Amino acid sequence: MGRDPMSRLHGHLLIFSLMDSILLLVLLMSGFGASGGAVALFALLAALLLVPLGVVSIVMLHRKSAGGINVGIANFSLTGSLFLIVGVLGLISYISSEAGSLLLPVAITLLGISTLRRVSTMRNEAYSSWYHSHNTTQTYDEGNSEILSTCPNCDSILAVIPSKLTTDDICPNCSSKLVTMS
Repeated sequence: MGRDPMSRLHGHLLIFSLMDSILLLVLLMSGFGASGGAVALFALLAALLLVPLGVVSIVMLHRKSAGGINVGIANFSLTGSLFLIVGVLGLISYISSEAGSLLLPVAITLLGISTLRRVSTMRNEAYSSWYHSHNTTQTYDEGNSEILSTCPNCDSILAVIPSKLTTDDICPNCSSKLVTMS
């Protein structure tokens, strides 16, 4: 529970991406509830491409790899679009023939909308800065580079040069010490 808000958001995005991939896999195995046709073939082919993208996205985001945000944005964009298209087509099919269930197309449409909303979260400058400051694949030139970090007391995002931090440095927001001697 003591994790900072950005870490919790990152965990939420990872879990959401995992759930999207699992639901996409379940829908893939069920044939998207369609009996056949061009729409079902399109959905099946798209899902076959998006499931591996989801797995790659989850791994890259979990490792905080350099291109993880871009792969995550692509994953959420494409998966959300697929859910939205399949859901809307299912709603149109239900309205025109009134065969089948209304619940599945509505749920898939709402899932598509919810998935697409995660794209703006990942494009948010605060999240992007946090992600890149915790990037495990970045290398720094002997500690003289400025990085983004958070205050240990108030969690505000600060730009610091690690090699120049001293025990006298204080947070401009809460006035607590940024470096403590343990």
